[in-house]
Amino acid sequence: MGVYNMLNIAIVDDEPAHRDILTKYIEEWKNHKHLNISLETFDNGEAFYFLWCQEQRCDVLFLDIMMDKGNGISLARKLREKGTAITIIFTTGIADYMQEGYEVEAMHYLLKPLDKNKVWECLEKCMRKKSSDTQTLLLPTEDGLIKINTEKLCYIEAMDRYCHLSYENEPLRVKVGIREMAAKLEQTADFMFCHRSYLVNIRKISKVGRQDLIMDNGDSVPVSRRLYKKVYEQFIKIMIGDNHL
Repeated sequence: MGVYNMLNIAIVDDEPAHRDILTKYIEEWKNHKHLNISLETFDNGEAFYFLWCQEQRCDVLFLDIMMDKGNGISLARKLREKGTAITIIFTTGIADYMQEGYEVEAMHYLLKPLDKNKVWECLEKCMRKKSSDTQTLLLPTEDGLIKINTEKLCYIEAMDRYCHLSYENEPLRVKVGIREMAAKLEQTADFMFCHRSYLVNIRKISKVGRQDLIMDNGDSVPVSRRLYKKVYEQFIKIMIGDNHL
């Protein structure tokens, strides 16, 4: 998952018809909202769990409870035992598992046949949750810890094992390397590398040039030839998306 990636969704259901209709509803919601979403489908919990243990790349899991190969509740318990905060939404034809759902902190139950409006409501809730989870960072400085709001972060410059942050109207120096900062910002679509030594908040760019980016605060940030196309495309995508909300 790249620094500028978004919501990663997985569907685990052993019935192709249910996977297909849920995929259709999610794709329609994605297009309606003009969002960048990754979607993967699995016909059994073991396949999902194997891949998740390798990559841990999932924000939202639509999980069937009753499957021929394994039980959705058991998979949810295994995930929670690993300490993951994946948002779990159970899909089922039987409303008899409410207590187990509380135990694994499921966000919602969707009864089959699935209703598109209810699926969309769940997705909206997931986006709000992720937004609130990823807006703040707690970072170490020479004087202790500081909490920042990522929406107010303009760009980040690598300085050896430290980073210089252009934050609101005051520069900050934090005891975090540029790669670690990229990992911390991985859950938001707004940040990406524009140069090997710079991470930039796409929403804070006012002009994209061939050799540099002009930020909203007037600062100039270098953009490499290798990354120019990606930065330009992501800038256009986010700006178009904002104008359609």
